Amino acid sequence: MDMLSIVIIAGIVLICLLSAILGLTRSLDKRARDLQGKDPETARALRETRRNIDRGQSFDPRL
Repeated sequence: MDMLSIVIIAGIVLICLLSAILGLTRSLDKRARDLQGKDPETARALRETRRNIDRGQSFDPRL
């Protein structure tokens, strides 16, 4: 493979990862809005999860 092919493949992978991450955060917001009337506690937890993702924090089940 030449250098141009590697750069193109890396760009495609980066675009795919960004779209997956943005899709995840949008779906969390949508679910939180949908659940607000039925289950406000779950909606609050989804919003908190979104804030943690935005800050770069992740959930560690060992804690």
